[in-house]
Amino acid sequence: MMVNRQERHESIPCWRGRAGRQRAALAAAAVASVAVLAACGTSASGSPGSGPGGGSGYFKGKTITLIAPDKPGGSYDSYARLFAPYIGQELGATINVENVAGAGTVEGSSQMAAASPDGLTIGMVAVGADIASKVEQQPGLNFDLNKLSWIGQAAIVPNALVTQPSASAQSFSALVHSSSTVNVLDIRNGIGDMLNRVVFGAFGIKHKLATGFESTSELKQGFLAKDGQTIFEAMSTLYPLISGNEAKPLLVTGSVSLPSYQTALKGVPTIQAELSQVSLSSSNAAAVKEALDLSNLADAFAAPAGLPASELTALRQAFTKAAALPALQAKAAKESLPLSFTGGAALAGQVNTALANSNAIAPYVS
Repeated sequence: MMVNRQERHESIPCWRGRAGRQRAALAAAAVASVAVLAACGTSASGSPGSGPGGGSGYFKGKTITLIAPDKPGGSYDSYARLFAPYIGQELGATINVENVAGAGTVEGSSQMAAASPDGLTIGMVAVGADIASKVEQQPGLNFDLNKLSWIGQAAIVPNALVTQPSASAQSFSALVHSSSTVNVLDIRNGIGDMLNRVVFGAFGIKHKLATGFESTSELKQGFLAKDGQTIFEAMSTLYPLISGNEAKPLLVTGSVSLPSYQTALKGVPTIQAELSQVSLSSSNAAAVKEALDLSNLADAFAAPAGLPASELTALRQAFTKAAALPALQAKAAKESLPLSFTGGAALAGQVNTALANSNAIAPYVS
């Protein structure tokens, strides 16, 4: 197995605040691609698409670019690098993980969607966040989620709302009843952005969004510098802060199965539990429930629209097989990454359903 590394340098905006210079320096350059070469192939099974193709044999000896639409250390980057060597092994191909960050995850996913539908460029998509951007009619989302060639979803990763350990409100209930305005750190166009807008809005929590962050690494740096009070992000991002007692969890979006997460979130209420404790209007409750459903659609793998059926089949089969490998599962557990792979056909159906039901969140994201 051969591993090649390439460096990609990105210009990083200068952030104001007590740790602005440190954050910019830390993010100024990052290793952006990992290439893994493997020698064995596999068979496949799958569905939609049209045109001639060669199935799994088509990929043998070729190079596939897997775009992670965030910077190194983010959730998408972590899952891309988790799967890359094993997908290479299944297909007999070289997998290059390339980080393309910007506008939340939109720039990276857009670059993937605009690529040739030959199976040699694939990427990760923040489905729920992109649906919210579509509802909001945000510029820059130039691909049709209904038409992407869905490969599968790595896991349903719970999201958590955390606050500063020194904050006066040390529970979600206290936050709801606080008369103070909460300074919320936020990545525009992300899953956390949607959850912040819907949850804070529906529960009537006075808040102000600070949206000048482009990546989870910058968001965490801002939180540690106490540039704001709360962040709402995936547990794959927040776990180091919570386990290190640098963040106090107030709320989690759903049930937690990973033992390390269960320990970190012991006694933390779910949004569903908090909904049962308050009286929200039917429209507010519907918005929160839809936001929860959308937050479960993240960390998905896709290829451009129009990928031939045989190539899509091969990719779906390779990802499904890779997810079942004990070595990949052990690595995921070691890195505290949840793993519950959903196949491409099932994911495509979930995306279509979510798009049809997305209007409930419109009052908060529009």
